[in-house]
Amino acid sequence: MTKINYKQISKKVFYLILPVIFAFLVGAVLIVVSGHNPIEAYGAMFRGALVGKSALYNTLFSSTPIIVTGLAIAVAFKANLFNMGVEGQMYLGAFAAAYVGFTLKGLPPVLHVILCILAAVVVGGLFALIPGVLKGRFNVNEMVVTIMLNYVAILLTDYLTNFVFYSGEGYAATYPIEQSAYLPRFMKTSQLNWAFIIALIMVCIVYYIFKYTRLGFEIKAIGHNVSFAEATGMNTRNKAIIIMVVSGMLAGIAGAGEVLGVHHRFIAGFSPGYGWDGMTIALLGKNNPLGILIAALFFGILKNGGSTMELMVGVPRSLISIIQGLIIFFLAVDYLNTEFGFMSRLKLIFRRKVRG
Repeated sequence: MTKINYKQISKKVFYLILPVIFAFLVGAVLIVVSGHNPIEAYGAMFRGALVGKSALYNTLFSSTPIIVTGLAIAVAFKANLFNMGVEGQMYLGAFAAAYVGFTLKGLPPVLHVILCILAAVVVGGLFALIPGVLKGRFNVNEMVVTIMLNYVAILLTDYLTNFVFYSGEGYAATYPIEQSAYLPRFMKTSQLNWAFIIALIMVCIVYYIFKYTRLGFEIKAIGHNVSFAEATGMNTRNKAIIIMVVSGMLAGIAGAGEVLGVHHRFIAGFSPGYGWDGMTIALLGKNNPLGILIAALFFGILKNGGSTMELMVGVPRSLISIIQGLIIFFLAVDYLNTEFGFMSRLKLIFRRKVRG
């Protein structure tokens, strides 16, 4: 029987939440400087996000898309592949779901929803296949390719929305999807819908892949040491393609959830940056599906509680964006320290200067 090392687990949890603690401390200083009480401000934020059924549902709704985009990025990051194109893959997946949603008519609700999600999965995966093949076959830097392809996906969907499938309702949106393609909502006063349940299912699936499947083992092996993985006979080039496709498929699911559960059509520019938020979530969750779920729920609290903090205490909700930016900054410092011994090198430089 394996003995649980609680000390090691506690240490990992501490270092996981350390960037959040630092971000909140800097945020508290900014609140004090602006003439407000940080305890009251943060208290209002958490109450607004968690107290009451409607508030809790809205927090879960805010967390839903970034759970899935966080998983999409984590699948690639865990293998040291940098899929920066989750935003674009999500856009194309969302459009594919909308297209199937408004072109197929007379289908049973469950079947229609499944077909829409499958379309999003296929299109998101195929779009991620492009940087996957370029990386696996020609060793082209996937970071550059995926960033550039974001613009291709967003501009392509903009064109299709504004000219080919324009609904004519005064804003850039496609025809509405059939009601049979709707994801049902949990209550009328909240937009929380079954996309959240799908997100939880994706967390379980990715967790299972990482922990119990051969692909999960290969992802971890490639992430730890590519040369060793190749030496054991693993075809890392083919695996890079597969991993990128799986990442794109998850991004497509995130887009489908927004179309089927929230907007009920494709709207140009519907994402405020879910793909980029997913990157922060993946880093904060240490590429662990359960950690990603917790990190996404935390970001949902920040987003949903910000308006209450502004209304009740007078602290601008823009502070939430500052806190999120600070979390990213401290995560970057932690990454540099972990990968390159950043803090140790700074200490060494400081000691040399003192002695000199």
